[in-house]
Amino acid sequence: MSKIAYLIIIIVIAVFVYQKYPRKTIKTIDQKIVDQSFSLEIADNPIHQAKGLSGRSSLCEKCGMLFIFKGDAPRSFWMKDTLIPLDIIFITSLGKITDIYTAAPEPGKSSFQLTIYQSSSPTQYVIELNAGTAKKLNLLVGDTINITI
Repeated sequence: MSKIAYLIIIIVIAVFVYQKYPRKTIKTIDQKIVDQSFSLEIADNPIHQAKGLSGRSSLCEKCGMLFIFKGDAPRSFWMKDTLIPLDIIFITSLGKITDIYTAAPEPGKSSFQLTIYQSSSPTQYVIELNAGTAKKLNLLVGDTINITI
């Protein structure tokens, strides 16, 4: 197949993905975690979920990201192109925390070398906050966060 044919196929795929998941302003919600309010950006489609908080050099103290998936399923995250340390909190559709990880950036590692953070059981939501926030809030596996979307 010629280079032009490959280029046309790539353009067609890119147009399809863009039409199915158009770029839009990221929505935010105010989410109560324990007794504190956080402003969480919503990642509810594959494009926003793939980007996550990568490329950011900072995150305000009461900010984060809420990943919303369709139903409970095993989830895996990594720190690809992520520049700031994060807490990764896996949460079931009923709001139960299954796992809490503190993840550090891994500069210089290839995608194949990056640490994978996996839920120990099926989850529907993942919240990313600045590293150490879960500890400050005394969050533990088994606690409940009532997601307000």
